[in-house]
Amino acid sequence: MSVILVGGFIETIELAESIGLQIEGIIDKQFNEVLNQRIKYLGDDSVILDPSFKNLYLNSSIFLTPDQPKIRKKLFDYYVNKGWTFENMIAKDCKIAKSAIILENVSTMIQSCVNISSNVKIGVCVRINTMANVMHDCSIGNFVTIAPNAVLLGAVVIEDGAYIGANATILPGLRVGKNAIIGAGSVVTKNVSANDIMVGIPARKLIKKK
Repeated sequence: MSVILVGGFIETIELAESIGLQIEGIIDKQFNEVLNQRIKYLGDDSVILDPSFKNLYLNSSIFLTPDQPKIRKKLFDYYVNKGWTFENMIAKDCKIAKSAIILENVSTMIQSCVNISSNVKIGVCVRINTMANVMHDCSIGNFVTIAPNAVLLGAVVIEDGAYIGANATILPGLRVGKNAIIGAGSVVTKNVSANDIMVGIPARKLIKKK
């Protein structure tokens, strides 16, 4: 299988190579020239508009590397509209329960040493970073990012576009609303509304100064 990376993050390149994906090249507005020695630069997003480009890469899928949920959603919609398919990347050393449901071919990435427990459901274009722990019966929506070492205890619901910071803990049965942000190291002890930013132990809503 071959993949075109949108964005040139080193960790994504290394994950792709570790699971045996052939990287056809990188699409990026700010391409890192250091990579040019071994990975082909294909241009920025505008190359997708050229019909001849797709003819060259008929057997390739797209993988979206950006970490921010809103950016991934924008790119995902863009490439879907252009008729492209997607690839998932799941590290070989993850522990994933047989009853877990992970949608195929939706640009989801699960990095090294992640634990996905029983009856977990994972949506479209999700990022679950290294050492994260997603316990039984959790539901993770579309375009969610879960940073390294975050812990989702049983039956947690994470709605679309939410960002869970590194080392954060979400207590059992709670819901994190759409596009909410949980700060690094926070402990969430109550439901989080859409678009809220929660920080601290226990996590409290961050009030932005006007």
